[in-house]
Amino acid sequence: MIPPAEAELAVGIQCYASVGAPCPARAKTTAEDFVVEEHLAQQELSQENRPDYYPLYRVEKHSIDTMHMAEELGMALRSNVSYGGLKDKRAVAVQYATPTSLRPDRPLNVAREHFTASLVGYVPKPLSRSLLAGNGFAVTLRECCGEIGSRIEETFKLADGRLLPNFYGLQRFGTSGSGTHLIGREVVKRQFESAVKLLLAGSGAPDSEGRRMTEEAVSAQRFEEVAELLPPGKDVERMVARELSRHPGEWIRALRAVPVKLRRLYVQAYQSWIFNRTLSKGMANVVDLSRLVKGDNWAAASEDGLITSAVQGVKDAATPRAVPMVQLLGYAFRDYGTRFDALINEVIREEGITPGQFFLKEMQEVSVEGGFRRPHIAIRGASWSVEGNTAKLKFVLGKGQYATILLREVIKPRDPRASGLA
Repeated sequence: MIPPAEAELAVGIQCYASVGAPCPARAKTTAEDFVVEEHLAQQELSQENRPDYYPLYRVEKHSIDTMHMAEELGMALRSNVSYGGLKDKRAVAVQYATPTSLRPDRPLNVAREHFTASLVGYVPKPLSRSLLAGNGFAVTLRECCGEIGSRIEETFKLADGRLLPNFYGLQRFGTSGSGTHLIGREVVKRQFESAVKLLLAGSGAPDSEGRRMTEEAVSAQRFEEVAELLPPGKDVERMVARELSRHPGEWIRALRAVPVKLRRLYVQAYQSWIFNRTLSKGMANVVDLSRLVKGDNWAAASEDGLITSAVQGVKDAATPRAVPMVQLLGYAFRDYGTRFDALINEVIREEGITPGQFFLKEMQEVSVEGGFRRPHIAIRGASWSVEGNTAKLKFVLGKGQYATILLREVIKPRDPRASGLA
């Protein structure tokens, strides 16, 4: 069995579904080598500038993450901005966004250094994740090994058979420092001091002198010094450090210096780590992810297989296109006795937590209710070609699924970051 990279093991990804040998290749050599475009579900789209409808913008971005794009677009529209999903900074991404207010500015175009936004119509409600159908990808792999074609073929065949585990990718957790899921774990366990120290001490390149000095200052609780030592780009961490320098020992207050969306992301990242560990345990136990088994929670897949209906109970009669669904741990988790629930219970016993801990009375705004996620990747429209040591792949995945999780099965990298998969 080929072991995953250390970075993947750290986020709960403990196996591969494919059996082919590693095939070195590089993704994201340039941003144009990784292009992703959102596919919206059918919805009412008006070309009339109605005061009771929200303007819908098509945003093409590069070298900027979705949160910062939304912040800049929101300033141009004079409104907070709603979007369907987070898109990778190291890519060319096309996604959609709306203001959350009915009284924003409504320019035809917004142009900034790292994105352009074009008004394409008007919709009756702000965009949300529920309005996404999936994401289309056009990926170029460079410096590929000679067996790249057979590795791609094997991976696409497994995906077509619903046999690729639907792990959360490394982008969900951060690829440097302590990892967002570790901060989230400490928050869920009410270890708020530890959460803050992980956030601050994990800043900077690993094994760097600056990081060592920052860790020492954090340990000694010299937080004004920490604020000065933090490298450029660590504005959130700097705000946390300065809050602590003004209010020593007030750890929850310091965490609240972090924007609420990012704080919630820490807890959601821990939830995602638990999901990855659950799937890994399932794979180790040869649990079939592809088909519904009696006693599973399930949802009906759309004709193209990308969209699922509302989740049905374990006692409900399944429809012909039913697919299994796995719970995402949260305070509303209920043990239905499914094969996946048993795996989740193993993980939370090992973690020493209970589902109820995901409701935080101390910081209710980051509480996580839970939900469901498919255990396998859903794909359509897959095609590929190889010319010399360059491979080009095209495919569409269901919303919330990671192209890098599919690509890791092709490459099996020892260093996901160096291979462009982080």
